[in-house]
Amino acid sequence: MMGANWGLYMTLIGILSIALLMFGMEKKKDFNARQVSVIAVLAALCAAGRAVTGVALLFLQPTMFLVEITGFVFGSRVGFFVGAMTPLISNFFNGQGPWTPWQMLCWGMVGVSGATVKVLFPGAGNKTLAVLCFFWGYLYGAVMDIWQWSTFMNPLTFKTYFLLWVAGFSFDSMRAAGNLLFCAALGSQTIKILRYFHKKMDVQYLENL
Repeated sequence: MMGANWGLYMTLIGILSIALLMFGMEKKKDFNARQVSVIAVLAALCAAGRAVTGVALLFLQPTMFLVEITGFVFGSRVGFFVGAMTPLISNFFNGQGPWTPWQMLCWGMVGVSGATVKVLFPGAGNKTLAVLCFFWGYLYGAVMDIWQWSTFMNPLTFKTYFLLWVAGFSFDSMRAAGNLLFCAALGSQTIKILRYFHKKMDVQYLENL
């Protein structure tokens, strides 16, 4: 389509997609106070880690593995919301822009992928999550390249997308290596800690006995 503002279209698609997903997951089942508190605390931790490292170590961030493990332990809804809120909050320090909805979508899907692993492979452990984190380093870059390609590249062909992806391959590799390193080093202990708090959340107090 000649003259089409694909950057605007892709930004609107990102906003609509993240809005529909957040609305659908929120309405599926009401959050209780404990779930909201967990989402707030974990999203704040992830956003802080991304904001602190985002300036100097943009591609080595100790946060993506935490979003994935959150989904693995708490399920897809909590994982998605923690992931989606991470770039939204941290970009107040790193810089908000039309890329934010797509970042929210990608990070939310990281949390959902952790929950998916738990459903498909109940016996999976940190090694499986570390491998998934590694691949997310590349997948995140590939998805974000779609937004950048549609906004800044002309013509919009597979060749121009491929050239853009190749140009960012080294950065994606750094992100993938960082994800693998952080998950391998901290993942097992993080799973234990989050499972402990998950059990605490599931405690039901019986009254009037």
